[in-house]
Amino acid sequence: MLPGMLSYAKQHIRIGAVVVGLLLCGIGSAIVLVHSVPTAGTAVATLSTADLGSDTTPVALMFVSGAVVHPGLYRLSQAARVADAIAAAGGMTSAADPGKLPNLAARVQDARQINVPFLKPSGSSGSATVRLDVNSASMEELAAVPGMPAGLAQAIVDYRSTWGSVASLTELRDALEVDKATYAAISPWLRAIH
Repeated sequence: MLPGMLSYAKQHIRIGAVVVGLLLCGIGSAIVLVHSVPTAGTAVATLSTADLGSDTTPVALMFVSGAVVHPGLYRLSQAARVADAIAAAGGMTSAADPGKLPNLAARVQDARQINVPFLKPSGSSGSATVRLDVNSASMEELAAVPGMPAGLAQAIVDYRSTWGSVASLTELRDALEVDKATYAAISPWLRAIH
């Protein structure tokens, strides 16, 4: 009788250990919401369940891009507004076009992009916009381009050293997987002289 009870106790201990392990994994993944970044230099918000309220609060994953301090993927409560998503991305930069902002009072939606447009470069009374050559510009010069995300200037220099000069800006856009909003913001300031 004693050997049977010992076997019964060992079985329950194993089941208990598995249940505790599963609970710890579930709690650990619920405490920190982390996801992969699609491109280099893109910020990712890491929020705990305390930031989201209860663990049953529905969340929306959105991509905040354009003239924000830290473009990237963010998870917010579905009750959040577009203004909250922009604030989570560090707020708007001085290069944001205030006349073309998205509806800041709208609720966020899962799997949507929120783009804060950049000001268009304007030539003042007969002067042309000076465009920087991506094939000869230094990393510092590229980083100073309005709308240039952190890390993209270095990625351009690295691409250039690996593959040589580029024939067009679209070659860089495709090779470095630059999103449409960022490309639209930086392309008026750049050119590729081959």
